[in-house]
Amino acid sequence: MKKIFYYLMGIIGTISLACCDKINPEEYTIYDGAVIKWEKTNTTITPVQRVYVEKYTGPKCNNCPLADATLNNIHNENVVVVSINHPTGQGTPFPDQPDMRTDGGNAWDNYFGINAIPSAFINRDQSKLYQGSMDNIVSDIDQALSMTPIVALDVAANATLNNDYVFVNIDLMFAKAYNRPVTMTVALIEDSLYYKQLLPDNSVDENYVHNHMLRKVITGFWGRDVEATGTAGECVLGELEFSPSDDVKLQNCHIVAFVSDKSSRKVLNVASCKIE
Repeated sequence: MKKIFYYLMGIIGTISLACCDKINPEEYTIYDGAVIKWEKTNTTITPVQRVYVEKYTGPKCNNCPLADATLNNIHNENVVVVSINHPTGQGTPFPDQPDMRTDGGNAWDNYFGINAIPSAFINRDQSKLYQGSMDNIVSDIDQALSMTPIVALDVAANATLNNDYVFVNIDLMFAKAYNRPVTMTVALIEDSLYYKQLLPDNSVDENYVHNHMLRKVITGFWGRDVEATGTAGECVLGELEFSPSDDVKLQNCHIVAFVSDKSSRKVLNVASCKIE
């Protein structure tokens, strides 16, 4: 069930939470489906091509730890990994274990037709699906990093003192002209989640460390339209806010924002940041 939270209007300086007898429809948003407010800016961003790796995994998949090891070793500020639990079979949790499946992850899994795990895409390029230990993904990531960026991204996120709300700012600049509609997707991922995982020898690690786990898609599952013309040098700022659920530890979380071609779903660039 989607978590509804009250949207604080007219925030100036400090944040004050107050009870209201009535909340108007325009004064709340939904955790899955937060709106991005766009405005034109003169901000200049140094274009850096980063790589978005979308990995499908599961706690009952004995080959998934091999893929984890490969991707954990290459995850850095320019290689952003998001791990998504497969909705059925090996992606289902062990009894009495946390269920890391998400509505957004299920929607992506179904759309891309994932039928075996571990599986991964680079920048959602559907022409090549990586599976197994994923040793062959490393050289292709290096090649993707060497591409000239179409868009440049910077993302920053700040939480209120009591962690009730997180505010996200995304600076986007078109490094060169792009005359096709693009979308921005924003998600929350969490590191250092300890729960059971089947290992390659078919034993079970009771306290396996799961990183980069998708916890929520904050925007709509397929993002929000970027309000821009795509002219080279054009800069826009996107702002949104959300209320995190109680079962996440924000100190272990990152915001991931990626811009995609609206038609092909291919990711043009990505940025990630810790929540301050």
